[in-house]
Amino acid sequence: MASPAVDTIRPISHRSTNDKVLDLVRPLIKRGVKVADIGAGEGFFSQLLGQYVEYKLRLAPAEIISACDIFPQYFRYPDVPCLTISPDGRLPYDDESIDIACTLEVVEHVEDQFEFARELYRILKPGGTVFISTPNVLNVNSRWRTLHSGFAVLFDPLLLSSADPVHTSGHINPVSYYYLAYQLTRAGFGSTSVEYDRFKTSAKFLLIICGPVIWLGNLLFRRRLNSRKPDVAAENAAILRGMWSLEMLTSRSIIVIGRKPA
Repeated sequence: MASPAVDTIRPISHRSTNDKVLDLVRPLIKRGVKVADIGAGEGFFSQLLGQYVEYKLRLAPAEIISACDIFPQYFRYPDVPCLTISPDGRLPYDDESIDIACTLEVVEHVEDQFEFARELYRILKPGGTVFISTPNVLNVNSRWRTLHSGFAVLFDPLLLSSADPVHTSGHINPVSYYYLAYQLTRAGFGSTSVEYDRFKTSAKFLLIICGPVIWLGNLLFRRRLNSRKPDVAAENAAILRGMWSLEMLTSRSIIVIGRKPA
């Protein structure tokens, strides 16, 4: 059975996010590697990966890729199996069975993000890598919207009467780079880093207005942190550099990368 064209399978996350994660993952894909697309939706990212595996490795996509979702019946890419995520959030993979886990625009739908991080750690082999994308609540647009409305960009009031807040009422659990990195660290990941999908022109213009206030406030915050909690400042130095960068202030989404110790 021929695979449907990419544009017939809808991406749940933005196309630029899919493309960026694919660029990050491609150098790691080789024969024998197992990749999991977690929260795969209709299978857009699985298909992008599958086409690369077919072209580059001359392998059937299912030899490398597996997908999973709470609702696997919506998955539409026939060349890769889609397993069912348990209602309690347990992922359908054995311990230390996956080399690369990709989860695009999923963590903001998850009620227990700490347990999700522990599940990602559980399924990864030693030396494995996870790629987690989520809306960037620290860009200037989102900070401005939070200031005047109390809601970050892409996070709105939810339908309280909904019985299915994960899929029918949108994003339920915004998380910044710092706290996502913290969750991964608590789960056991040895290091984290951050990448970005695309940069918003509107954020660059807004930064002209807000930039001086952000810069001054950040300077005072760092001085206070270094003075009162030097141990905390030192331990968090790498994460904070990413959190306070120009890229963080202007990017649409972040891709947080966690590496399990070998």
